[in-house]
Amino acid sequence: MRKLITITICFVIAAIIACSRDKKTDFAAAKAAKEYYDLLLREDYNGFVEGMNMPERIPDSYREQLVDNARMFVGEVGQERQGIREVRVVNCVNDSAMLSANAFLMICFGDSTIEEVVVPMVKRGKKWYMK
Repeated sequence: MRKLITITICFVIAAIIACSRDKKTDFAAAKAAKEYYDLLLREDYNGFVEGMNMPERIPDSYREQLVDNARMFVGEVGQERQGIREVRVVNCVNDSAMLSANAFLMICFGDSTIEEVVVPMVKRGKKWYMK
């Protein structure tokens, strides 16, 4: 009986240690995703596109299309939902190697609607980018 209690206590301690993580590391990807979406709030479409995980050099025409898509998205949201009022971090789920993550953001619109989005993120070097 004592062995069973000792083993159970060891498993509980191991589970607590395994589940306790550095929250700064866990939410780094989500904070980066929020910063990129905040760029949309400030209508910095080039900055938003720079946050995408792409090769260092892409054709200028493709980059312009990505910037135009971001601009059109913000324009449509402005007409349909009175714009984006605020972006909040809800959660972040990292993979075990901490090289990719899913950032959960809550987008609050001007018409009081709220939408939760999942932003897949990837870490390249020391910086997080949107997939």
